[in-house]
Amino acid sequence: MNEAIDIASFRRDGWLVVPGALTPAQLEAIDAAVNRLEQWAVDGGPGLHHFEQTDAGAVLARSEDFVHDDQVLHDLILGGIVVEILGQLFGEPAVLFKEKVNYKHAGGGGFAPHQDAAAYRFVDHHISCMVPLDPATPASGCLYVSPGYEAGQLATDERGRIEEATAGDLDWQPVPLEPGDLLFFDSYTPHYSDTNTTDRSRRAAYLTYNAASLGDHRDRYYADKRSEFAHEGGDFGGERVRISITDDFLGRPVSGDR
Repeated sequence: MNEAIDIASFRRDGWLVVPGALTPAQLEAIDAAVNRLEQWAVDGGPGLHHFEQTDAGAVLARSEDFVHDDQVLHDLILGGIVVEILGQLFGEPAVLFKEKVNYKHAGGGGFAPHQDAAAYRFVDHHISCMVPLDPATPASGCLYVSPGYEAGQLATDERGRIEEATAGDLDWQPVPLEPGDLLFFDSYTPHYSDTNTTDRSRRAAYLTYNAASLGDHRDRYYADKRSEFAHEGGDFGGERVRISITDDFLGRPVSGDR
């Protein structure tokens, strides 16, 4: 990457948009790889996959734990511009903590206001990179972010969401993105998203890292998550589908046959 990124802006706000960071050729290859990943979810292939119920039927909500199963995604996640920028933001090399794709198909659920740090165990600080594959707009359920990450962990309710009164006082700003843009945000950055009200998906990869000096915890994270899901089940009392450690996803559990 030839152009310096605005580290001061990231330090001030807790997030940073890098427009046009990926080339059309890269996007085409990543799009095809995510299509393969989505097919694996249907065919019982690699990865950890979660479904949600929409008014139009059951759809794939999230795929994760796939970095070693596809070369294109491996190269995106473990090398190139994403890791290069993260090295500048951390001030040292970055290590992958977890990777996922949120599909947010038409009618797909949003996420209540939260901070990722509440669900990310073993390390107390992470930075994530959002890689949009479809236009992210307020109508399609783009992220809304707020300053305040420097305050650390905000007050949460019993579900791990930012308390309603606290969330109501935050200065929320939409972050519209086009394919090729990258959004970096701190694990203490408050954020949420709404339901996708358009007739097409709003797919995005979310790649999360920690500083190398804090160790490699990816295998431990997924072992812990799989164990907790096996013990707790795939929904929260039948009200919401479970795709995260915390209960911030607003999607509905799949009812009946998919």
